[in-house]
Amino acid sequence: MRRLLAIAACIGLAASAARAEVPNSQFKGIAAVSRELSSRIAPKDAPIELGRFLPAEGLDALLGSWANFGSEHGFRNGVPNSLNIVIWHATLSRFAAAVGESCAAPRLALHPKFQATLRKVCAWPSEAARSDAVLQEFWLALMGYGAPEAEFAAWRDFFRAAYAGKPAAETVAAMTLAITMNPHFLLHQ
Repeated sequence: MRRLLAIAACIGLAASAARAEVPNSQFKGIAAVSRELSSRIAPKDAPIELGRFLPAEGLDALLGSWANFGSEHGFRNGVPNSLNIVIWHATLSRFAAAVGESCAAPRLALHPKFQATLRKVCAWPSEAARSDAVLQEFWLALMGYGAPEAEFAAWRDFFRAAYAGKPAAETVAAMTLAITMNPHFLLHQ
């Protein structure tokens, strides 16, 4: 009987430990993602509002938002589903295109430090733009430190191979979209 009780206790502890390691799979929400991008790449007086990149008005509520009902305050529409993934993709594609187009002429108000990083990446496909240092600087400017190093390595290797001869604006847009659609960026961890 003691052995059975000990086995049941071990199974219970293992199950609770496994549950503790499962990441929250809810979106951060459009306001939180806008704030995060703003704090990383925009000047303080000109925050990035992802709402302007939405494919239609009123869709921001479907991307994870806080809602009030009486005295209740809850986060709604944060669980990924086919509809909000399509809206996130369309919104972040437009944002990424604006970043890529900023290689030729500024489309966004950007922090001077990020502008310097962007100029380096906009020299793509030069060897300097493809260097580990430049790619990691761009990655960290957008992603931050929330993703494992293996994510950066996979991203870097993919772009070095698949976009080796592509123009800078197209490559930078694709790089930005890949970073911002990454679950380590878009979801609560």
